Amino acid sequence: MPNNKQVILGMSGGMDSSMTAILLQKQGYTVIGVTLLTFDTAEQESIKAAQNLAHELQIEHHVLDCRATFKTEVIDYFTSDYLNGKTPNPCIRCNETIKWKLLNEFAIKTNSAYIATGHYVQTEQYKNRFYISKGLDPNKDQSYFLWNLDESIIKKALFPLGKLKKSEVRELARSLGYTHYADKKESMGVCFLNGSNYKEFLQKNLPRETSAFKPGIVLNQEGVAVGHHEGFPFYTIGQKKGITNIASDHCVIGINPTNNTLTTGNKELLFCSTTVLHNSSITPQNELWNDEVFIRIRGIDSVPGYFGTIEPLSKQSIKVNFNQPVWALTPGQSIVFYHQNKVIGGGLIS
Repeated sequence: MPNNKQVILGMSGGMDSSMTAILLQKQGYTVIGVTLLTFDTAEQESIKAAQNLAHELQIEHHVLDCRATFKTEVIDYFTSDYLNGKTPNPCIRCNETIKWKLLNEFAIKTNSAYIATGHYVQTEQYKNRFYISKGLDPNKDQSYFLWNLDESIIKKALFPLGKLKKSEVRELARSLGYTHYADKKESMGVCFLNGSNYKEFLQKNLPRETSAFKPGIVLNQEGVAVGHHEGFPFYTIGQKKGITNIASDHCVIGINPTNNTLTTGNKELLFCSTTVLHNSSITPQNELWNDEVFIRIRGIDSVPGYFGTIEPLSKQSIKVNFNQPVWALTPGQSIVFYHQNKVIGGGLIS
């Protein structure tokens, strides 16, 4: 039987996972810290910070070198999506294929009953199933990024920060003397970009002769050439920046990797009321989605959610019908479904 007081904690060396370690220990858990080495030596500072805290708290700590798997499952996925005219979300991909998968495997290996991270989310049980649910702090809720976690993992997940606001976690850090965590600038964006933008990353990590980097033609919606672009992976649906010779109310409405062309048109053309998702999943408790559901099309607070209905078409395909038109659905991004605060499914925009 798993040790019911032992928890595997993903430790990044930042404030959130560090305060999670402290809270779990105060709650009586035996914490084993695990830091994932995912892409390069730039992570050494974070690893050292996690090791230092583990030493201070007298908890066991391990570093798992998963760079090869991370490259295959996340970085190659990231570059492949851009080369196919999509806009990927590597953090969602990582949560499913790397972070939670490896933490779960380590929990099984060490006979630990629980897995924990510093995510601002909660778990919720409905009848006999477990769900990710929104964190208390609406400005930090990260439930959108965990829609594809398997229920077998969710049922053993602990999220001590889910019932706290970010400001409360900072104050906790200060009150315990960890001002270096409380005052540390929050890391944002894709971790392996190392502060660069994705365009620079693609150019650095793909062969210079990659055909996608070659200039191509920009078409209008009638198929007439109106200009040139600098490589289709550097554009996304709804983008206007970097496109010349188009009207002020026009933007990118289509990306054709095969022909190396962009299509531009009136931004009103990007409004739609329905879409089909692939690589999708939905809870089998269909009473949670037989009627209207809440739908998030972005993981940021500045983009409002929508209401609508969903219709499973196959095991991994779902049709989404929005109650009102939504703008610029972007292939490669995720759409996530909620019943009240519970994440009940999601999928990738085709």
